[in-house]
Amino acid sequence: MKEEFDSIITEVTLRKEFSKITADAVLIESAIALLREWFSNVLYKSQINSLILHVKDCQYELLLDSFYQFIPFGTGGRRGRVGYGPNRISDVTVALSIQGHCNYLHSLQGDSSTKRVVVAYDVRVFNDIAQTYLFLGNSHPLIGLSSRDLARIACEIYAGNGICAYLPDITSPTTFLSTPELSFLIRHLDAIGGVNVSASHNHPDDNGFKFYTSEGAQDIPPADEALASVMNAVSTVRRMPFEDALQKGLVRTLTPEMHETYINLNLKLRSNPDSISKYPVVFTPLCGTGDTTVGDVLRAAGYSVEVFTQQAQLDGTFSTVSSRLPNPEIPMAAYPAIKLAERVDAAVVFSTDPDADRLGLYAKAANGSWRYITGNEIAAILVYYLTIDQKYGPQKRGIIIKTLVTTRLLGEIARAANCMMVPDLLVGFKYIAHVLSCLEHDGHYLNINARPEDLVIAAEESHGVLMTPDIRDKDAAGGALILAELSSQLRNANVGLPDYFDALAVAYGNYTNATTSLVMRGISGSQALTSMMQSLRSEPMKAVGDLTVLSTDDFLLAENGRGPLLGETDRMARNILLLRLPGLQVTIRPSGTEPKVKIYVDVEGRALGIYDDRRKVQQLADELIIQIADLCLDRIGIVLSPSAKFLPDFIDLELKQEFGKGFRSDLLSNVEKLALQPVGKRLEWLRKRLAPFGAGADPLEVTAGALTHLCGALCNSGATPAQVDALTQLKIALTR
Repeated sequence: MKEEFDSIITEVTLRKEFSKITADAVLIESAIALLREWFSNVLYKSQINSLILHVKDCQYELLLDSFYQFIPFGTGGRRGRVGYGPNRISDVTVALSIQGHCNYLHSLQGDSSTKRVVVAYDVRVFNDIAQTYLFLGNSHPLIGLSSRDLARIACEIYAGNGICAYLPDITSPTTFLSTPELSFLIRHLDAIGGVNVSASHNHPDDNGFKFYTSEGAQDIPPADEALASVMNAVSTVRRMPFEDALQKGLVRTLTPEMHETYINLNLKLRSNPDSISKYPVVFTPLCGTGDTTVGDVLRAAGYSVEVFTQQAQLDGTFSTVSSRLPNPEIPMAAYPAIKLAERVDAAVVFSTDPDADRLGLYAKAANGSWRYITGNEIAAILVYYLTIDQKYGPQKRGIIIKTLVTTRLLGEIARAANCMMVPDLLVGFKYIAHVLSCLEHDGHYLNINARPEDLVIAAEESHGVLMTPDIRDKDAAGGALILAELSSQLRNANVGLPDYFDALAVAYGNYTNATTSLVMRGISGSQALTSMMQSLRSEPMKAVGDLTVLSTDDFLLAENGRGPLLGETDRMARNILLLRLPGLQVTIRPSGTEPKVKIYVDVEGRALGIYDDRRKVQQLADELIIQIADLCLDRIGIVLSPSAKFLPDFIDLELKQEFGKGFRSDLLSNVEKLALQPVGKRLEWLRKRLAPFGAGADPLEVTAGALTHLCGALCNSGATPAQVDALTQLKIALTR
């Protein structure tokens, strides 16, 4: 195979082509070395023909991005785009990682004969929706690669290493296993670990895998660093054919009774099981596994569950979900289900992501309007109901756990309820699981003495909650069950969940939150992100608008109270800047798995003299998040046009800049011609021109708000009368 590499391309050519893309010589040499390794090692033989076509089609930018590193190990595993090379998810990179997991488990467990793991997988299947590999044709080896396929490979490798794998009936096209049920079953079966093949709520062109400990949790530093090191050292893969593993009992099927045990565990969370309303609840699994968790739990509890059939099919391409992003954090994902809720007279709409750990919620207010409830608001509603609410709730006392970026409103409620509080964990549910592990094994976490059974709720802002220590990852089912219980009581009293939240928020400081993400692309995006964080550290922000920055905490520094860094995974988790301003907390945190930075704003209205005006304090938070994002982008020389700021967070910065420059110019040049065309032709031109913004989905759905704003801005910025008329017509066409 090495001869094949030498015959189609030389290192001189690679350096020349890669140098056109980046000036980073270390990065270029890393990519060349990994390319040579890929072509010389039989482990990667299945990808060689496709990689040759990369070269023949001059896909040098894609090659560089696919080979400059081995896909990083972050947040418990690896996640990214499916594709060819070490910096992509594929059958090859999964096999290497699973073998590494086996080696790691053997190092921990010795030669025990009772080694077993649980293997979970979601519905996703790779169809190259973004057409990244269009140059390979329609039948290259990775087309059709599913989470189920990768789970099967994982089982073969576990079996080849003498480890028994439990998984759903892999011969059935409708059986999958969610993240929370995986966590539960690892503990229930006394397994030594597990793996979940899923990219959670990402685009369908992504996939990934997360590894779990014997406690049903993900490792935290430095244990995850040790796991990553073992994975990076894999040179051979031991694998047993799946049918042989079945015959030898090294692959076993999970039973219906195990699922019932998980359902019954959640049913124990109810504090008022008689509160079921005559009204139904609406649920959409966003094409994923959630009906086996949220759906089954709610039905078992006696609720009438109306499943939104348009998003109920097990569809790994998420074709019926807005922008193909099945994420409860995105309001548009579950929005279509509101029509069903109106038809059946429901007051709540629940949603879950494909692996069913995140919970989304729409709720009807007393005035009949529907409101999207954020992850922070879900957490606050649950904490208040479970601890303080004397009219409807159980008034529990115990421990409440939250991450650093989760609303500080929870702390206010916890203090009023006289509950113990863990308030500022690093981001990721594995840190919450670690607290529960400390309570279980040591009887305390830091200065808090408690038992895991004392857990009231653990929550994170990204729509994750947990209310039982028998699961060590977030579980949408438990949260949905308690919210349904509360909603039923409120419905019987003619009160809406949004009104309930507004009242408690005003009573405890009038807190509100806003978040945004700055998504970057590829190597240049990673480098820009590094530059941004370096700039923010070397020259900290002094003010945001009229508000002075009082202090800045850098979590990478030992003196912030978190001690010395424990390795690269710890460095990724602690790559956080926390800014404190009057009545305001700002957190800036890069992702551990992709070139993206997330910004969180937490506003205490009371401290700013806004005591009971919910709209005013939310408007302030929304304005501040835009200002802070602009200040961050200024550090890397990026200024977005006002119209580009109306694009969704998940659109990367390169496209946002292109929208405000190249597309703006093209639209203005063509708008008079478009006005002479039928509406369908105008929209066809827009869809073709904006195709990259959709990544395989309808680009007009993604860009509608920005397009409307741009048309208005152009009308007010020197456009000719003919252009103004044409732009006005286009705005009308977009809103039809």
